[in-house]
Formats: sequence, C-alpha cells, structure tokens
Amino acid sequence: MSKDDDDDDFYRPPAPTTAGLMFPARSKFTVRGFTLAMTPAEMYWRQFISASQLERVTCLLALADSSLWNLHDQPRPVSYIDASGRQRTHRFDWLAEYRDGSRVAMAVKPGERVEKLNFRSTLTSIRRDLPKGFADKVCLITERNHHPKEVQNAELLNFFRRCPDEEADLLVAELVAGLTDELSISDLIMPLGLGARGFRAVFRAVYAGLLQANTRERISTNTIVAPRRERP
Repeated sequence: MSKDDDDDDFYRPPAPTTAGLMFPARSKFTVRGFTLAMTPAEMYWRQFISASQLERVTCLLALADSSLWNLHDQPRPVSYIDASGRQRTHRFDWLAEYRDGSRVAMAVKPGERVEKLNFRSTLTSIRRDLPKGFADKVCLITERNHHPKEVQNAELLNFFRRCPDEEADLLVAELVAGLTDELSISDLIMPLGLGARGFRAVFRAVYAGLLQANTRERISTNTIVAPRRERP
C-alpha cells in the first residue's frame, strides 16, 4: 500500500483487543463487551474487552483520566501463594500506565463478591507476591468507587473523542489560553459560533486538563469552567 493510500479517508476498522484472555460470547457468569478507544501511547483506535458493565465503566473512567498513558485489558496472569500455602494465579482486569511512569493493576469486582470470597485477603497475598516491575500499586475497584455522574460524563467523553474536531479543539484551546476567570460553557463558546461543536470541544478540553469543572455533576452548557492554575 502506498503512503497516499494509507492517508486516505476510507474507513478502517479498529484494531482488536490485546487482552490475554477472551471471554466466551455466551456465559452465565460474564457479559462480554467492547469499548472503542484510543490511548496516548498507541494513538490508534482499538477494542478494550470487558466481562461486565462494572469492568466497562472502570475502563471508561480510566480512559477519562488526563494522566493516563496506556491501558491494558486482561494483562498476563501473576502467581501468588494463598493463605493455605498453595500456589495460584490471578489475572487483573486492567493494568494502567500513567504519564509519570507509574503502573496500577486494577482488580474489579462487585462489593458483594468481594465480601463473599474474602477477596481483600486474597489481594493482600497477590500484592505481596507481585512480580517486580509488573505494577507499582494494586487497587480493588467495586461499584462503590464509581460516582454515577462521573460515569455519565465518561460515557459522553468517549463518544465525543470518537468524533474528533481539530478545528474546534484548537479554537477552544486559544480561548482557554486567554481565560482569567470562571464562566459557563455557553458563555465561553458563544463567541466561536460553533454550537454543539464548541460544547464537545470544551468537554474534551476539561478532560485534557485545560479547564477545571466539577465532573461529579453532569457536564452541560450551564456548567461553570475555569482555567487550571497549573497546566498539564
């Protein structure tokens, strides 16, 4: 394929998941799904696999973090010795890499199963025996860690990122560079005359770290935004 062909506007499907484990399409215990996203490390669209809505939501919230560099779904399993002295393996649901070089292994489980399986004790053993360099931190994520409005905003962000608009993003970035006080999104984008394009660009700018906003409320044109004191 020539370079000209490679740069055309024809549709190209997203790359497949890089997960080390594929769940069965039909199961009593899992509900397989995919999230389409792009990370700063890869810069191409690919599938991120999840076995439950809780895992999918965790993925969306991780992708919304402006400090995220890369996200690995179902990374390689790790070995550990359990409380009875038996060797076992565990596969984390997500392994997040951040811009500062840190790595966080995420175990996602419903709170009820965490208590039923005494999984906190299991995770302590896993953390103790974690291979050097695999992760700097291990965290347990349940539905209690997810704020409903943050989830809604993360869903919208993922949709808006899949509709890139470099022109609108650039115009908003120029506005933000001269911003000194807080104001509503509607007032911020009014001079641009971009309508919904302007709103989507401001939404992306919030999660790119250019603007501050309360992401624990549903972001709308009435949302108050302000310039960040320290730019990323």
